Amino acid sequence: MKKLIVSALLLISFVTLSAQELTPTIVNTNDFRGRIEGGFECKIAKDLNLEAGIEMRLKSDFQTVDRMQTSIGISYEPSKYLTVGADYILINTHEPGYWEKPRHRANVNVEGSLKVGRFELSLRERVQTTFRTDSVNRFEKMNPEVVLRSRLKAEYKIRHSRWTPYLMFELNNTLNAPSVVHNYKDDPYSTECFVSRYRLGVGAKLRIDRHNRLDFFYYFDYDRGYNIDYKGNKGDLKGYLQENDHRHIFGISYKFKL
Repeated sequence: MKKLIVSALLLISFVTLSAQELTPTIVNTNDFRGRIEGGFECKIAKDLNLEAGIEMRLKSDFQTVDRMQTSIGISYEPSKYLTVGADYILINTHEPGYWEKPRHRANVNVEGSLKVGRFELSLRERVQTTFRTDSVNRFEKMNPEVVLRSRLKAEYKIRHSRWTPYLMFELNNTLNAPSVVHNYKDDPYSTECFVSRYRLGVGAKLRIDRHNRLDFFYYFDYDRGYNIDYKGNKGDLKGYLQENDHRHIFGISYKFKL
């Protein structure tokens, strides 16, 4: 009986210790960020559009460049209620003193819209896949990273006005995050899903003329990510952080439409 009790206590202690090891340390940050975008859109066939653009993002209270990215994509409108499309984005991420190796992103979008009086409601579902070009441990970082982004948007058409205000809410689900293990050399690889971002935004579009558009916006962005670090030689779990980033994003976007 004593041996049984001792064994049970050891098992409980091991399980408790294991649970403690796999509990992340929570780190919270707050930041003010900026975005400046420019792009153009042109019709290349009936209901088929070509788009391209460039974007600069700022971080650390607008003091440093976060990234530069260029994009090109197409969209097709099979009906006035539905738009489908795909685009490619080249991402150059900046860290203090150097630029990281570029990343490649591909998006596939499906968006439905409906007009109710002066309101236009839309729901966009986007499958986002990001490929890294640097070498990573798949137990620490995803490559590629696959995210499902769901965005609900409401625009209001003001009578006899060039302004169109809007509200939006976006929810991101990371679909292939690596599961945390005690030792990646001994434990099997597996993935899990989790909600990685909530975004609430408000903005207003300005139609200058038939070709030129401006968009002013503010996003409150809650981004939850996990920083997993293993010992390279032994494979033991070294660090496990849950990073909660609270971002206030102010931006302006310009589009030339042919």
